[in-house]
Amino acid sequence: MTDYKSGGIRPLYGVIIRDKCKNAPPATLQAYKTVAQDLLSGAAPTDPDVQELKDVIKELEAALAK
Repeated sequence: MTDYKSGGIRPLYGVIIRDKCKNAPPATLQAYKTVAQDLLSGAAPTDPDVQELKDVIKELEAALAK
């Protein structure tokens, strides 16, 4: 059994959100943006996935602007 710690950013979040940016309705994109921002606010500055999450938030904002 693997040892799983809750918290932190999981790399899969970026993949899922990028996929949703392609065809999800604006309300769903806004919900993902809220979750991503929440993850970012609780992330440790040394977390290696922080930059990916910042990039995903920019992609969400671009998708919402369309």
